[in-house]
Amino acid sequence: MHPRQHIAIIGGNFAGLTAAVRLSSRHAVTVIDPSAHFEWMPNIHELLSNVKTAQSLRLDRAAIVEQAGHRFLQDRVTELHPDQSRLLTADGQELSFDACIVAAGALWNNHGVPGAARHALPCRSIADALAIEQRLSTVVQQGKPLHIVIVGGGISGIEALGEILRRYRAAPGLSINVVEAGERLLPGLPAVLDADLRRLCQPHAVRFHTGTAIASVSTNGVHLSDGTRLPSELTLWTAGLAAPALLAQAGLTQAEQVWADVHPTLQSQHASNIFVVGDCAQLPQAVAKQAFNAIDMGELAAINVTRWLAGAALKPYQASSKPLLIAFGDLDTYLVSGETVLASQALAGAKEGVFQLFMSQMSPRCVLHNLPAAGDRLLQSLRELAWPQLRSLADLSTLAERRLLRVL
Repeated sequence: MHPRQHIAIIGGNFAGLTAAVRLSSRHAVTVIDPSAHFEWMPNIHELLSNVKTAQSLRLDRAAIVEQAGHRFLQDRVTELHPDQSRLLTADGQELSFDACIVAAGALWNNHGVPGAARHALPCRSIADALAIEQRLSTVVQQGKPLHIVIVGGGISGIEALGEILRRYRAAPGLSINVVEAGERLLPGLPAVLDADLRRLCQPHAVRFHTGTAIASVSTNGVHLSDGTRLPSELTLWTAGLAAPALLAQAGLTQAEQVWADVHPTLQSQHASNIFVVGDCAQLPQAVAKQAFNAIDMGELAAINVTRWLAGAALKPYQASSKPLLIAFGDLDTYLVSGETVLASQALAGAKEGVFQLFMSQMSPRCVLHNLPAAGDRLLQSLRELAWPQLRSLADLSTLAERRLLRVL
């Protein structure tokens, strides 16, 4: 009997975890990640309004991986040597592999703006979101004016803005400034979204600064490149992602802070025994760094690693055309499909359904310590999202509130 071939997976988020559960236990699979918990990143902005709890957004990585018949190692990979088929971890462990899937995600990118690392708060994890929520609550409890600057008008910044408005729009002294380097909000998506978001924010103390950049960040303010100073008790930084240093160290990219070049099969262009998925991967035809693409990449990586180890031909990645759901607090939710945009508060239930489905599919079966989190997710969903929408749909007049914003 031949020994099992070893597959190492660096990172246990959407892409890495999906690859792990799709791989057969005929292989010896080790998933390595520094955190014990998988976190549902697309909904962490809802921690700012207490619509979600930290527990409801987490799953036990070890339980998921072990249920799939694999091994989980809570550690951080510090060195990857494809030519030697081995990796090293922060705890000093050395692992050899026959193939490796790199799903190390992306890092916070403050673009080297003076003061940003010290005075701005990222929103890239549950811990980040909880720190922001605590800061918001403290300022309100102290009776101070709630001056907020959100750096970045992409999906993360807009969804964070919606949750802050959900909870604090009636707070005395509230003022929110959103700064976006692009010429409009949600760059890369239909322009009608920019106009509709501005319309929704007109009754509230929100100002948008598009086509401008951040010059510096201080303890109580943000300076823009045009010389404007914005007061800020809290500066929330959602602009930009950075490539992990591991990619350059391993020779998977030709320069620092650049995503790893891969073939359409997700196989590295620089090492045949390495497959790169999720945010780390730079395909010949770029795809959005979204969770649904990471999940699809993880599924294909499991297939192609298995095929490569067996000497079979690899399959190319084909990006799906899934619609995008963007929540704007309790003010509206958008479904974006190409250039078509549908807006309705009832769509919040659809986004919640995607969350509940993934978490229930990934949750380890018959693991009793996961039951409180599952119950928490369900109760939060019913109380904060499903019930308000059912109440509104009971009034047939709300059907007119479904708005088709643009069709090409």
